[in-house]
Amino acid sequence: MWQQQPDYARYKEKLGGEGWLVNRQEGMLIQIKPDAATQHAQFVLVSYYRLSARLGQPVRQQRMLRHLGIEMWINLQKIGWQRCTTPN
Repeated sequence: MWQQQPDYARYKEKLGGEGWLVNRQEGMLIQIKPDAATQHAQFVLVSYYRLSARLGQPVRQQRMLRHLGIEMWINLQKIGWQRCTTPN
């Protein structure tokens, strides 16, 4: 069945441009921030961190299209990930 996709253009970039999500059950943090755009598309960089006393190197990083990053952000919150501030 066809479903209309959300209008991702209405999701404006935040000033500073990054967002953080935490999942304490999985012990993970995710950072999503804008990455260099190309002539044809906008991208975000998604970094995965282990939840610990200090923020080390990311466990994994991936670059994805901006609209897929927004979709990921929305879906992760639906399954229990919570927004958080930048860890120290």
